[in-house]
Formats: sequence, C-alpha cells, structure tokens
Amino acid sequence: MCGLNSRQRIKLSNVLMEIFNSGDWKELFALTDTEIFMQHHSRFIQDVNWGNETLKQGCIEAVKYILDSDEDNLKEIWEMSGVQAALRRKEGELYNAIEAFVDGIEVVASPSVSNANQTVFKALEDAEVLLTTQGASSAYDRAHTALHGFLKQVCDNKGISYSSGDAITALLPKVNAYIKQQPDVGRNDKVFTMLRSAGAMLDTINYLRNHHSLSHANQVLLTDADAQFAINLTRSIMSYIDELVG
Repeated sequence: MCGLNSRQRIKLSNVLMEIFNSGDWKELFALTDTEIFMQHHSRFIQDVNWGNETLKQGCIEAVKYILDSDEDNLKEIWEMSGVQAALRRKEGELYNAIEAFVDGIEVVASPSVSNANQTVFKALEDAEVLLTTQGASSAYDRAHTALHGFLKQVCDNKGISYSSGDAITALLPKVNAYIKQQPDVGRNDKVFTMLRSAGAMLDTINYLRNHHSLSHANQVLLTDADAQFAINLTRSIMSYIDELVG
C-alpha cells in the first residue's frame, strides 16, 4: 500500500505542529512505540512547549521517524484527537489521501504486460514513480497514456484495424470484438461482459483525464482516492486483456 510521500509528510507535520501540545506528542510516541525519538531529540518537547524556531524542523523529523518506523503508524496519527478535523479544514487533499490509506484503498500493482512498446513501458514507469513521489492525482495522466498505448499495441500485434486518432473508447470495442472471435479457453462470459461494459467507464476515464489531471491546465485535480480508483481500473483492464489476447 502506498503511504505518504515527502511533501505530504511535511504538510502533515505542519498540521500536527499547529494542533498538538506536548502531551499529544508524548501520547503519539507511546502509541507508536517511538518514544526513543524524545531521547535522541531532547529539546523537542521544550520546543513544543515554547514554540521555538526549531519546532517546525523537529515536527518534520518526528513525523518522518514515526512513519519510517512503521507506515501503519499513520493510522495512529489519524485517530488522534483533532487530527481529522484539522486536516479536513486545512489540507483537504491530504485528508483524502490518509483516509484512503486508513480505509485500505490500495493501488493495483503496475501490470507486466506482453503487449507493450517503449511508450507503454515508459508511461507505466512514470506512473509508478509519480505514485510514490507525488501521489495518485499526479500519476493518473501517465496511467491513462499507458492504457491508450497498450490498446494500440494490442491492435498492432493482432492485426486489428484502427485509426491513428482512435481514443480509448474507440479501441476497446475493436479489441473486444477480436477476443470474442477467438476460441473460448474457459473464460467466464459474465466477466467478459464486464469488460465489454467498461466502455462507459473508459469514457469517464477520458473525461477525467482531460478535465481533472495534469494533462491540461486544470485547476481541480482528482483527489488521491479518486485517482487511485481510476488507476486501479485502468491497470486491471490492461492485465485482463493482456491475459486474454496472449
């Protein structure tokens, strides 16, 4: 499961710096078995009490230490009094990202597909890096590019006719028609029907890519939870089709 990237951790530490007193920090260190941090940073509690200039850096280091010790410690932070309300008020995107982590929304692993070219591999690689460093909302456009390139490569590999300007929603029905013509190797018809019905979802994926991703100058990006869901769907479609066409 993807945790918080460096930028998100800093934002979290800034929120905690504003709402936590020394008792809150001591409670968090106890809950996460990281009390040794106070031994190595003997001035930290004093900084909290007096609001010293070094407090901000101390909070950043404290959050890093807690999450490096165990990524699941994020759940303990989430349950601390006042944290959710402060995040919702001050850092809406971060609130959504942590909520997704706590609720167990995972990103489907980047698929290893045989029907791929350099463009597809690069897009998958970029998406993987962005997921780790900048979050799902930044990775979504590259995942969309990977799916588009993948469907084109399937058409090229299997001799399926298509136009160079075909979007994902035009390519998927052609790939589905090809799969339907192949000998049935025991696939579940109901599951295959789900794939054929994915056209409507892919139409929405196109819309999200054009209006809520970094592909264009959009002011309102997807939340991390929404982007993770869309990326999961994209990757699952790629993996399933790749398995069917061989």
